[in-house]
Amino acid sequence: MDPIRLSNDNELTELVNRIVAGDLAAEDELVRRYQHGVAVIIEQIVRNRSITEDISQDTFRIVIAKVRRGELRDAERLSGFVCGVARNTAVAHIRKLRHSQNHHTIADADHITDPTPNQLDKVLRDEQSKVVRQLINELKQKRDRDLLFRYYIGEEDKDKICQDLGLTRAQFHNVIFRATRRFKELYLQKKGQLEESADRSRPNRTLQ
Repeated sequence: MDPIRLSNDNELTELVNRIVAGDLAAEDELVRRYQHGVAVIIEQIVRNRSITEDISQDTFRIVIAKVRRGELRDAERLSGFVCGVARNTAVAHIRKLRHSQNHHTIADADHITDPTPNQLDKVLRDEQSKVVRQLINELKQKRDRDLLFRYYIGEEDKDKICQDLGLTRAQFHNVIFRATRRFKELYLQKKGQLEESADRSRPNRTLQ
């Protein structure tokens, strides 16, 4: 049996409907409901706890995006849907890892550094990036700013941050998930604006 707890069908339908309606609290509830099961599924495949956390975030990002777009036609199948996305995301990571590391076996995967880290993670962990610091400062919620600075820039211990902010580890994962998502949206927005500005300023060249 999948390590995802069963839920009342009416609860799942209500949860899906709230997510489709843009209810951010419902998205948090989905993460809380499935985060343990998703982590178990992913770790069984990748055999690496640090990578499991990253893939879990990717899993919830994909699930929420698909639910928002109405791609889950039967809300009662939400649990199975989440399991499937978790497996597919983990397997895709392993395939990419094996390909880039000269086809190592899955058993070796926990000894190999991920050669293709998430673009956002690379940006967030660059302590010298003034742009990143500026973007974090532009986030509206102070808790988002504090968490991203302390966890990604300062690389502080997760338990220390939880203690200071009065959060459980489960609450921490929910909050950092949403803060990271907001940062990513802002980052992509700014990146798009810069690219658009660069395109406008680039001189047109015609063949002579």
